[in-house]
Amino acid sequence: MYPILFNYKIITIGSYGLLLGTAFYIAFLIAEREYKIKSIDPELAYKLLIAVIPSAIIGAKIFHILENLDEFKAAPFEMIFSGAGLSVYGGFILSFIIAIAIIKKNKESVLKVFDASSPAMAIGYAIGRLGCHASGDGCYGIATESIFGVAYPNGIVPVSINVFPTPLFESFFAFIFFMVLLKLRKNNLKEGTLFFIYLLLNGVARFAVEFIRLNPKTALLLTQAQLVAICFILIGLVGLFVIRSRASVEKNG
Repeated sequence: MYPILFNYKIITIGSYGLLLGTAFYIAFLIAEREYKIKSIDPELAYKLLIAVIPSAIIGAKIFHILENLDEFKAAPFEMIFSGAGLSVYGGFILSFIIAIAIIKKNKESVLKVFDASSPAMAIGYAIGRLGCHASGDGCYGIATESIFGVAYPNGIVPVSINVFPTPLFESFFAFIFFMVLLKLRKNNLKEGTLFFIYLLLNGVARFAVEFIRLNPKTALLLTQAQLVAICFILIGLVGLFVIRSRASVEKNG
């Protein structure tokens, strides 16, 4: 792995930072295009980008600390300022909260904007996870002797034995979800449908991958990320059920 791509005096370019920046930029371009197609003010994409980047990083760091409180108590400053240790779901949750506030302030429909943003979320997630793999930031899977095993001896968090490259698995699924969402968005779907489908797909994939990751178990012998994934799945299912029920009432009414 190559956590540092370029280093000259005080200038350092890391693979994680580069790919994370790429993820945000590509997601922004796709969101801006989708907003124009859906007659949403494209200026909103700029506002969300500016707000989502810091909130995603802060949320990801907070969530990681909550997942590893013992390590945080032992070395709080090292964990806070470390380049490793960013939990994606923490970034998602805080970003969603900030995004909802901005969307409402701009008097747009939250679900309509989230629908238009869903493909961007998926591709951003996919590219961001490639950054985790390239930098070896520690979000590895359990040890394995299978053909899928990868070692991260030069990673930010070095591992010399073969482990499941769970960031690559998540990235693979996210790319598939991106393609699925792009295809589905062409259909005349009810408002909120695309977003709830994305939540459902994302939740199922993350829940499954967590079984081979190294995250500590919490309630019900599940990881914290799995509990959040279950929430995503339930929200997705309930949202789709409500949309279908309303559509049925309107059709019969």
